[in-house]
Amino acid sequence: MPEHHFETPEPVELFVEVGRGSVRVDATQTTTTTVSITGSHADDVSVQQSATGISVVGPRQGLGGLGGLLSGEPRLDVVVTLPAHSRLVTRLGSADLRVTGDLGASKLKGGSGDIAVALAAGPLVAQTGSGDISVDRSTEGAHVKLQSGSGDVVVGTLGGAASISTGSGDVRIGDAAVTTVVKTGSGDLLVDRASADTSFTTGSGDLQVREASRGRIVTKGASGEVQIGVRAGVPVWTDVHTASGRIRSTLQGAGQPAPGQDHLELRATTVSGDIVLTEV
Repeated sequence: MPEHHFETPEPVELFVEVGRGSVRVDATQTTTTTVSITGSHADDVSVQQSATGISVVGPRQGLGGLGGLLSGEPRLDVVVTLPAHSRLVTRLGSADLRVTGDLGASKLKGGSGDIAVALAAGPLVAQTGSGDISVDRSTEGAHVKLQSGSGDVVVGTLGGAASISTGSGDVRIGDAAVTTVVKTGSGDLLVDRASADTSFTTGSGDLQVREASRGRIVTKGASGEVQIGVRAGVPVWTDVHTASGRIRSTLQGAGQPAPGQDHLELRATTVSGDIVLTEV
């Protein structure tokens, strides 16, 4: 099993390009970057340190002068430990990616593999074709941009502004306490808690916000159902429209908000989907 060690007293930029297999990156308190690789072609992986950072590049196959990741290449499993606040850039095929620790600004791109990030402490861009994307938590000021074609996107707690989009995949957010924009094509959208300015758009998917407590919430749907739960006692202003669907509401009037009191502005629009507003 090839193992490479580099002296890195400061955060570095790591670039990883792997076709099939897995990549695990741990950003921790260390002054050494360690790269371990397993797989039948592990010795063919290029691992280099330069003035700009460290690169880990899987073997390539040239056809008529054109390079590309090996077609049907064997599985490679890469494990990297590097200093906290380091930056990560990936270009993966079907390899899964798991990131833990305190990572800096990163751009993660995959094909059909999943991307899982425990903590986004810096700006994060993650894109996949059909793979799932998950982010457990982002810190304050860490802007997150997540995009998947047919994969699902799951986010725990957002501390920084977020932009999320999927084609046919579902989106689930635990706590949207910052400015959040979500767009899905045919996927469903579920938000456990919304307490900031948010914009949610779906095509044929259902949209549900289990508890909204403050801020401006704008939802747009086509044929899917929209369900919004409003925290009891919160003053709410509503602007709700549907073309051919039905509107049902059990909200109780809470009057005008007192100075400094949390309040909610809710705009919901659908074409043929129902809109349901409930007090929770």
